Amino acid sequence: MQIKNTVVGISVETPADAAAMIRAALPKEQKEERVFVLPLDAYGKVLAKPILVSVGHQDGTAVIDAGAIFHEAFKVGAEEIIVAHNHPSGNPTPSKSDYDTTAKLNEGASLVGLELIDHLIIGVPGSANGLGFVSMAELKAK
Repeated sequence: MQIKNTVVGISVETPADAAAMIRAALPKEQKEERVFVLPLDAYGKVLAKPILVSVGHQDGTAVIDAGAIFHEAFKVGAEEIIVAHNHPSGNPTPSKSDYDTTAKLNEGASLVGLELIDHLIIGVPGSANGLGFVSMAELKAK
């Protein structure tokens, strides 16, 4: 998938599509954790470029605030969302907190009428068996 200046209207068909969009929104040097929401319509088409929701401190993690994520998604009329954050270490292996957060986001999204399609953890290119990211949805399916 080639990323253009705008991703609006592009269908997200795979976690790799979404990861490429998020990676394009990240600064070259990833010194702090950043949390994004990628808002989608009911057909998986992107409604807006990845929206930065939170930035962590250089020595700490970013807050993954479900309310802020859902608020940003609703502002653009999203029905589905993909949430993503980077691991500045470059290793996208999920922590226990990442698993817990994904479960809470999934539960919260269904309560407010959104569908959480995936929670991506972005690492350095080539990590995670060459993918450079981990899809929590794909981990759950295994």
